[in-house]
Amino acid sequence: MGLQGVKKTGTQGFQKVVFENVVDTLPGGLILDVDKADYPDGYVPEGALVGRDPATGIGSVLSAVDGVIKPIGLTHRASEVSDGNTFANGVVISGTVRIKALPTALQAIVDGLRTALPRITFV
Repeated sequence: MGLQGVKKTGTQGFQKVVFENVVDTLPGGLILDVDKADYPDGYVPEGALVGRDPATGIGSVLSAVDGVIKPIGLTHRASEVSDGNTFANGVVISGTVRIKALPTALQAIVDGLRTALPRITFV
């Protein structure tokens, strides 16, 4: 029978659990400067590596830990990409992360992540 008049919206399906536990997050989140074309599904994924540009204070999604922008944490939830700036409402700076649930690009640089984010445990 089901529920009549109820429509499913948004993304459906399996969502990986990235964090075993979250000890601390960046207060207030982080404004990310991202290009909508880089995220065809419309979301910055949970567990994305982010850092803040020291000159502008605007955040960026990083793919490596050896650049000019120093990593500060991982996104706590998937964040919808919007025109202009995207708001990441949770940036985990301390906690425990499942390596196999991280985005594929980050799984290859886990050793660098351990050094760059010493308050996060990778299991």
